[in-house]
Amino acid sequence: MRNRELSRQIQQLNALITRTDQASAGDVEMQSHWAKYICVLSAGLLENTLPELYAEYAQGSASPAIALYVRTSVSKIQNPKTARFIETAGAFKKEWEEELRAFADDEGRKDAVDSIMSNRHRIAHGKYRTSLWRGLRITCRRALNSLSLSKSNAQDKAASY
Repeated sequence: MRNRELSRQIQQLNALITRTDQASAGDVEMQSHWAKYICVLSAGLLENTLPELYAEYAQGSASPAIALYVRTSVSKIQNPKTARFIETAGAFKKEWEEELRAFADDEGRKDAVDSIMSNRHRIAHGKYRTSLWRGLRITCRRALNSLSLSKSNAQDKAASY
């Protein structure tokens, strides 16, 4: 992964998931509290990917004015579920939309991203489940791995255009 900020955030979240697992092994209530925190951080990371990736792409392939417009526009996207990621990719290149749709449909990636965003919404409004940790840990790892893979693939393709 080439984007330093996203790479840093992914590494921090993976490390936090591992430390949380070790520190609260058996304490379901503590795991639940950590799960809420990690879910919110993961959702923030997913939200950050749009301006980071597409602004970086625009900066390398468009005028400064267009790059600023792209960054401003994609920075306004909030709570993006998989469909919004796919729609945004398609706004740049139809090929990216098709590839991201196929990528998201594989290995439960779409469900992982959508689950994180839905859980964040529930957490923010006090409607979370107490037994969130086990499923969320797996979901976050899947989404983080997917993010690493999709970002790397997108950057490789963008470099070839």
